Amino acid sequence: MRTGTPPQRGEFDREIPFKGTLGDEVEEEEFVKTIASCRVVILDRSTNTYHRLESNLEAGLVKILLARHDTLAIKGQDGPYSVIVEGKTILHIVDVRRTAVGGAITYFVVKAEGSTARATAGLVKLLNNQLPKNSGDRFVLVTNRDITKGRVNAAENILHTREVRNNSETSRVHDALLEHGGRAKVWHLAQLLPDLPMANIWTAVWDLIDRQLAIFDHPTPENVIMSEGSWIGAISKD
Repeated sequence: MRTGTPPQRGEFDREIPFKGTLGDEVEEEEFVKTIASCRVVILDRSTNTYHRLESNLEAGLVKILLARHDTLAIKGQDGPYSVIVEGKTILHIVDVRRTAVGGAITYFVVKAEGSTARATAGLVKLLNNQLPKNSGDRFVLVTNRDITKGRVNAAENILHTREVRNNSETSRVHDALLEHGGRAKVWHLAQLLPDLPMANIWTAVWDLIDRQLAIFDHPTPENVIMSEGSWIGAISKD
C-alpha cells in the first residue's frame, strides 16, 4: 500500500462554460468557446495542467511545444487581440499561446492548409506589425505542413519517455550505438543488447534523441514515423 499525499486533481488552463441554451446571453459570444467546441484535452504532466483545445491539429502543436526544452508555459485559446483594417477593428483569438524560458511569447494561429490559412496569413502579418519593434513576441500561423504526423509522433514518444526513462539503460544503448560506429537501426541495438526488451530499447533511443545525443537519421524525419527499422545516428559533442 502506498503512503503519502495522493496525486491532486489537475487544473485546467482556463475556465470554459458548458454549451449555452437558447435564450442565454453571452458577452462577446463570438469569442467564448464552450466545452462542446473544445473537444480535445491534453495533460501537461510536468505542471499537472489540462489544456482544452478545439482540434487534433491544435493538440499536435501543443505536444510539439511541450516536448521542447525551451517551453516554459502553454495556454490554449488566448485573446481576443485587435487589429485595425481599413478603419475597422477586427478581433481575433489565437489558438495556442506559448511562453519561452526567456520570456518571449509566441501566439499561434492554427489552420488547415488551404484558402482559410492563406486568408489568415494577412491578419497575422498585421498583428505582428502592431507589436513594438523591440518586442520578442510574435504571432505565427501554423498549418498541417508544420504540424506533421512525424513531428507529433516524435513529441508523443519524447513526452512518454520522460516519465519512464531509465538512465542506466539509456547509457547502455548509447554505448552500443557508439560501438556500432555511431549509426544503427533500432533493431540492431536490440540485437547488441539481448537482455533488454525492445520496449526498453525504444525508450532509451527516444531518451537519447530528447537529450540531443542521437538523431532519427532520415532526410525528412518530420514526415516519417520512426520504427524499429529506422536508422539512429549518434551526435558528436566535439
